[in-house]
Amino acid sequence: MSWRKSPNPVDTETVSVSYEEPKRRAGRRKFPLSSVLLPILFLFLHQIVLNVMAYLRVFIYAIKTGLMGDDLVRVLSRPDLLIEFFMESDAQNIGSIWAMLILIPIYLLYLFLRRRRDPGVLRLQKQGPRTFIESAVLILGTMGMTQLWMTFLLLFREGENFFGQALRDYMSQAEMLTSSGSKLWIQVLALVVLVPIAEELLFRGIIQGELSLRYSRKVTVIVSSLVFAVFHFNLVQGTYVLFAGIILALAYEFTNNLLVPIFMHMVFNFIGGGILQEVLDLRESGGTVLLVIMLLAIPLACAVLIIWFKRDKAKRISASSGLEQAGGGQE
Repeated sequence: MSWRKSPNPVDTETVSVSYEEPKRRAGRRKFPLSSVLLPILFLFLHQIVLNVMAYLRVFIYAIKTGLMGDDLVRVLSRPDLLIEFFMESDAQNIGSIWAMLILIPIYLLYLFLRRRRDPGVLRLQKQGPRTFIESAVLILGTMGMTQLWMTFLLLFREGENFFGQALRDYMSQAEMLTSSGSKLWIQVLALVVLVPIAEELLFRGIIQGELSLRYSRKVTVIVSSLVFAVFHFNLVQGTYVLFAGIILALAYEFTNNLLVPIFMHMVFNFIGGGILQEVLDLRESGGTVLLVIMLLAIPLACAVLIIWFKRDKAKRISASSGLEQAGGGQE
């Protein structure tokens, strides 16, 4: 069962808000200042805390290894030595864990306080197991599309132009910042659990939630996805992150439950981050099988999107009819 027959009062209010969007936007064309500044502030806060925790991890690791004084300053000021310490200290994963443990409570507090005034900011309409199964298929197909896109992009990596150089830089950075000595449980906690929760609370919960109160669904999905892509600060990564962001944003709009894109983001990172391959000890042949599965999931993902679109359209028509009947009865 995917949709609940008797939603609770909060869910009913959320649905009502969703279907009265045009009326609300017509009467409230301007953003409250806080609705503009706070999401921007959260974007800066996210990046600052993430970087501070990563450098703090490097600093603590350097101290533990006996690096002090001028030697420590030399490491922190030289990019080649700093990258080496990033890898040795697993600063990317451990720093992410520390940062997300700080940011997640802040995002949750803001969203639940904000929800008291506008329930549509944070949508948690109950979904059944079928929705999560469909969302898993959708994100697998999305990963298949990103694999095809990256395969296409890699055709240009030898090019002597800006994009070719960007591809080579991206591949080098991905290799340098991947710590082979990182413990599996640390990778899972950081990449599969905490990072998806924090990023979805920020991008789908706060940013998309605020946009959805005043703009059309199309504008909301596009803008929140663009912000999500730009936030990764890498041209190559941003191209496939944009596509994934659109799918995650649509999933939130169609299901009205933030837990759905959080789950999809976790699956994306679990497979795309190489955790599944490490857990199952997949060799080259196993990786090929996984790639085939993702490619085969592409048409199934398209089918899920069509089903969700039709289901959402039917709900909107039903809700609009119900509102019209209620209005007519009052008159």
